[in-house]
Amino acid sequence: MLQRNLPFVVACCVLGSCGGSTPSAPDAAAVGIVVTGSEVLRIVFQSPCTGLGQGVLPLVYTRVNVALSSSDWVASASSPAAGDVELQIRQSGPAAPGIVPVNGTISGTAIHMPDLFPLASWNLSVSFSGQTLFTGTAFAANAVPNTTTAGMDGVGNGTVTLTGASGASCSGAAFSWSIYPPS
Repeated sequence: MLQRNLPFVVACCVLGSCGGSTPSAPDAAAVGIVVTGSEVLRIVFQSPCTGLGQGVLPLVYTRVNVALSSSDWVASASSPAAGDVELQIRQSGPAAPGIVPVNGTISGTAIHMPDLFPLASWNLSVSFSGQTLFTGTAFAANAVPNTTTAGMDGVGNGTVTLTGASGASCSGAAFSWSIYPPS
């Protein structure tokens, strides 16, 4: 969804996190940008992976529920079918109009739900070792070129394992992530 806008989003994140201190809780502008409720989490495995079979793309789409807690947002698997993935998302710098830099941790396992991306009917899951770190940007609808919905987008590094139905797996250290409304 935001692959072609990723350089813009990353630039906003870097610029938005310059100077100042990390807030201990989201500011009012950030709270108005991040959408809570039922959302889709997309994880794209960014390391070479040829062991899963021909035609299998290294990506997982699953359902999460995003909620505001006292100091951050939590995106957690919406059901056991989605896995037990959990993202702790924190505002990492001052919000700009319609955009807020974020960072956080992701842990657990996200299970691919084929109904969210019908072209991908394979059985995949992605697991994160411990508290894997990520950075990114949350943005309001129409705040990023070529987007009409609010969402979050970013990249992460840490021990990540992509596993197929046959048990074959690939490990790597890099991934991209997005959270956006279901269509």
